Amino acid sequence: MQNPAQIEARVEARHRLLLIIWFGLLTSMTIFAVLPIVITSQSTEANTTLSFAFMAAAFMVVVSSVLTKQRVVQRAVEQRDAAMLQTGYVISFALCESAAILGLVDHIVTGSKYYFLSFLVGLVGMLVHFPKKDHVRAATAWTAG
Repeated sequence: MQNPAQIEARVEARHRLLLIIWFGLLTSMTIFAVLPIVITSQSTEANTTLSFAFMAAAFMVVVSSVLTKQRVVQRAVEQRDAAMLQTGYVISFALCESAAILGLVDHIVTGSKYYFLSFLVGLVGMLVHFPKKDHVRAATAWTAG
């Protein structure tokens, strides 16, 4: 058996790492949200069909990120694999960030004034994926391997 203080230190370190990654990707999403203010669209006419396709893709990506995270967290806890848990979180974060990228592409390509909806969907997804220390604690192996 390992010392509980050592285990808690590992949990704290991994949780801190997940928070840093989460905050970094949230910051990049904020930059993507500010870019449309600086970059003007080259499109003279808004293509609503393409814009709705971008928004639908952003929504589907965020939904898939939630489902992916649920599945990976459950499997990581069952297998006591903190590395798998971290991978699941990072994949979920990246999928939510891709929703923001789709919003930026929507603005540049179609010139739609509703591009910000993709950013909002991605932001909600990132807030849902806020790293939980309980997940890290549950996935951390309690016995020496």
